[in-house]
Amino acid sequence: MAFSDLGVLIGDVSLLEVEHYTKNPMKAQESTLKKIINRNKNCELGKKYNFKDIKSIADYQRMVPLSTYEDYEPYVERMIHNREKNLMFSGPNIRYCSSSGSVGKPKILPKGIKDLWNMQCIGFSCSVATAAKYLKEVKGIKMPPQMGPLVLILTGHPLEDGKACNGAGQVPLTYLKPLTPTFSTSPNSLLYPEHEELLDTSYLQLRFALENRKVSYLGSIVVTLLTTMFDYLEENWEMLCDDIEKGIINPNIKITPELYKEYSKKFKPNPQRAAELRREFEKGFETPIAPRIWPRLTWAYGMIGSNLKVYVEKLRKHIGDDIPIHNMGFAAAEGFFAMATELDVHDGVLLPHCLFFEFLPIDDEEEGGDENITPLLINQLEIGKKYELVVSNFSGLYRYRMEDVVEVTGMHNNTPKIEFLYRRNLGMNIANEKTTTQMVDFAVKETAVEMGNEFVGHSMYADFSTTPPRYCLLAEAKKPVSEEDRQKYIDILDEKFKGVNEKYYKYRRWGMINRPEVLFLKEKTYWDYRESLRAKGKVLNQIKPVTIINSEERCEFFFSHVATETELPYKPKKAE
Repeated sequence: MAFSDLGVLIGDVSLLEVEHYTKNPMKAQESTLKKIINRNKNCELGKKYNFKDIKSIADYQRMVPLSTYEDYEPYVERMIHNREKNLMFSGPNIRYCSSSGSVGKPKILPKGIKDLWNMQCIGFSCSVATAAKYLKEVKGIKMPPQMGPLVLILTGHPLEDGKACNGAGQVPLTYLKPLTPTFSTSPNSLLYPEHEELLDTSYLQLRFALENRKVSYLGSIVVTLLTTMFDYLEENWEMLCDDIEKGIINPNIKITPELYKEYSKKFKPNPQRAAELRREFEKGFETPIAPRIWPRLTWAYGMIGSNLKVYVEKLRKHIGDDIPIHNMGFAAAEGFFAMATELDVHDGVLLPHCLFFEFLPIDDEEEGGDENITPLLINQLEIGKKYELVVSNFSGLYRYRMEDVVEVTGMHNNTPKIEFLYRRNLGMNIANEKTTTQMVDFAVKETAVEMGNEFVGHSMYADFSTTPPRYCLLAEAKKPVSEEDRQKYIDILDEKFKGVNEKYYKYRRWGMINRPEVLFLKEKTYWDYRESLRAKGKVLNQIKPVTIINSEERCEFFFSHVATETELPYKPKKAE
């Protein structure tokens, strides 16, 4: 039996569980909360909140306050530095998960067995089973043996207590390390490198993947890493083909001596494959390249929430419309919240047997939920409404405000399906207009399309140096932009924001928001930014697109890379 067949079998069992629990979500939620309370009533936090006296959901909501990471950080520090046990939850702490650190420093959270098992089943097995079901029912084909590039890095790092820590999305594959050679074109030494910051991972991942004609999937944690891979391929295909033909590692790429020695033995001259690839690359990249170089390619996967739609469209340029993409689901260090039951969708059904959920309604006038009202339960949600997510898990988080805003998109059985919209405090709000990151991405994409010049990346800055304040777009364009065209970009962007956000339109008309600014960045700015984070030890999988420039570090970097000659709203201390 191929490993992919075993994955489908295990995933089918997990999918049956999802089907069962989503038919009566409140019963599942009551059972989940009861298990959380009973398991953890004797830990330090369980005693603090008198878990032994909690008999119902109403008791829980009355006796346990809403919480944020700051409430747990002292306990996490004690676990890491003092090796104390039974603080946040009862039972062994197996490992830690860290957040991506989109804002501020990463949050580190412990993980017990129950939460890890849920992440393993939902994060890996269910993904494979869902894809197999889709291919059989929609495409009429059996899932082929799985082999493809895992465009990610799975290396974690030990903390002071000796336990490993890495991102939640890395956990399922981390536990499959002995088996990854059976389904990954990259060797384990590239998936689990000791010094990832010393490697040109894009080059090496493509070297292994391009030589393999049997690639059947493309995989990553976040879809942006796949688009980055194809951007690199489009720019460097001649070098890659030359190196494949000669069986060498290009002398200009970053690689450690140990891996250079290992991979030099693996790469053999392959003029036939190099010629095949050249023929396709020389035809250009206007039509999807992936199916042309990998004819067995059947699906792709990665997180593709609504905040990443612009990158999904970029990926479609390379893989085409016929290759389905599986959304890995809505997950974070706190747990696995929702999973997609279909391919090519941005939403997923809540998992009532994995965590206990509460929801703070979002008023159109507010960015986050009102903590002064009793949060709603899973059976009280309305389709089309927005909510801030509050979760309780098996690993010590109780009524934890995720600060993530989701929208209910529909129902699966009797359980709501949700789509991640944005993170609180991560949007443009210079005049109480509440422009979300999704609005930013849409307006910027439409502007680029109208001007016929694709953006490699884009970021928005709230500019309060003018009166009234304004939006400042920093973008890296694929083609040079004249000053005359830059002014056109500004006018078009202004109109797009007016169309996507009614309040922006009103406030522009009322003189509360100024005409936006558009600044163009030097070539390879976003690549350089990614590399700068890697050099600081940031894990590749957790480097997300910088939609909003909201820290001094980001200001220093991006404004020092502006190519446009004009007065800057932020003057970097040290120009690059």
